Amino acid sequence: MPEIVSILKSGVLAGVALATMASCQAPKQTLTSLQVTSLKALDLEETVTRSDELLMAYSLTSVDANGRAIETINGSWGIQDTRKGQQFDEKAFQSIQIPIPKDGKLIASLVLVEVDDYDQAQKTLTEIRKYHDIVKVPAGLAELADIALTPIKYLSLGLSAAGVAFQLADRLDNDDILGQHSTELAYQKALVTPLVQVPLQFKGNNLGNTFHYELAYDLRTSTVRLKPKR
Repeated sequence: MPEIVSILKSGVLAGVALATMASCQAPKQTLTSLQVTSLKALDLEETVTRSDELLMAYSLTSVDANGRAIETINGSWGIQDTRKGQQFDEKAFQSIQIPIPKDGKLIASLVLVEVDDYDQAQKTLTEIRKYHDIVKVPAGLAELADIALTPIKYLSLGLSAAGVAFQLADRLDNDDILGQHSTELAYQKALVTPLVQVPLQFKGNNLGNTFHYELAYDLRTSTVRLKPKR
């Protein structure tokens, strides 16, 4: 009988220990990164100089279960002189990362521009790069995420949240937008599909000049444990 009591006590103590360990484990957070993996120039817009000066801007915006934007982060690449047939791989592009709220979603947005006004574009790029960290979206802007925004508007939302009082679309008014794209990724899909590959083709013509660019980006999701606060 004493042996049975001892076994029972050991089992109870083990259960308590496991429960205590579980309660002490740090909470988990689901993070998604945007990584541009490739860009290739198949046909250039500029036929005189035989090179395009490219600028790329991209962003991630997290949206809660109620459709409100809560955080945003911006990234950029360029200004890069590009010739026909030239290709850039993943190492050329800096990734950005943001948490996905439980039962919410994120919006990934990307814009590729052929720069006409170099000085103006450089100022725009400087502004974007000042705010590479995640920023909280103010309440006044949060509801905008529930509207069908264009990729440029999502980029502008991020800059506005960071306190930059201008619209990105206005800054790019004198430049040529080669293409823009947005992807929505729901929390539940991110959990079951940790790698989403997005291939794109931007092609068209402007003032009689044709252009054709292939690019691709990944949305990569991982779950990590938060470090306990000291």
